Amino acid sequence: MGTVTDANGAVVPGAKVTALNVGTSTKREDSTSSSGDYSFPLLDVGEYEVTVEAPGFKAAVRPNVILQINEKVRADFSLDVGSPTERVEVTADTAVLRTDDATLGQTVEQRRVVELPLNNRSLGALAILQPGIQYGPRSGSDGQGFGQRQGSHGVPIPGIGLSIVANGQRETNQHATLDGVVATEARVNTVPFSPSVEAVQEFRVLSGSYSSEYGFNSGAQMIIVTRSGTNDFHGSAFEFVRNDVFDAENYFQNYFTPPSAPRLKKDSLRQNQFGGVLTGPVLIPKLYNGRNQTFFMVNYEKRIRRQSGLAQQANHPPTAFRRGDF
Repeated sequence: MGTVTDANGAVVPGAKVTALNVGTSTKREDSTSSSGDYSFPLLDVGEYEVTVEAPGFKAAVRPNVILQINEKVRADFSLDVGSPTERVEVTADTAVLRTDDATLGQTVEQRRVVELPLNNRSLGALAILQPGIQYGPRSGSDGQGFGQRQGSHGVPIPGIGLSIVANGQRETNQHATLDGVVATEARVNTVPFSPSVEAVQEFRVLSGSYSSEYGFNSGAQMIIVTRSGTNDFHGSAFEFVRNDVFDAENYFQNYFTPPSAPRLKKDSLRQNQFGGVLTGPVLIPKLYNGRNQTFFMVNYEKRIRRQSGLAQQANHPPTAFRRGDF
């Protein structure tokens, strides 16, 4: 969105504005209104190049316009008188102070999503980067399943339920979308599935001062956008390993072991977390060329964990009760 004016500050109505997605080469066109304003709603996240053309003025181009999740980016233009075949590249940065949106929130872009060290590679670890955000008790936890009682140990893991609390609001008041679709279940508003971090383009958490589009719940607003293919093929593979051979001994492992007794062995732990992602255009040789129009993204992730020393306790009726003697 923005306003187009001439060198004297007068608005320029009827100017042609084009927004080009650099990654996919898709274009959106608009014309400035009588007040010189233009807007492009519902654009995909990514890098854009914005061009403004008007009769009697030099064409103006602003490259490297980065659009993040649900962001209102303002790009104003001041046109110089001249031939439309002449082009002026605008290199000035957009204003840091965003006056078009008062929402409090933080966006974690794709680079931080992939490169930040995340405990068990869970999106929940990205959410709590923002002040006032913490894990909710209903987050699916490490080896403990999903649910308020079962999820009281360990740390959240990918693929399992995700819930967060924001500024004192309970996790049952949160709301989340995945690629624009509501991703929370109807009972307690937890996210029953969280995608692999490799498949996430951007991740945003809003904690207060929401705009009218977030009218469902008063808690945290999570917006997750998965990666999209571009005109170039991109792929990556990963594996994260945990092994007791590399771990130090638990401090209490032999705390009460007498000096003359043999030391207890470390509890065994073998964990492998591996997968990959591939994106690009849909190409079917001699049948279909999907460049500039059709793209794909494929992601796979698996987690294998072998651990000893785990014990669970449960109450059960004594033998007399089972014989009917109460």
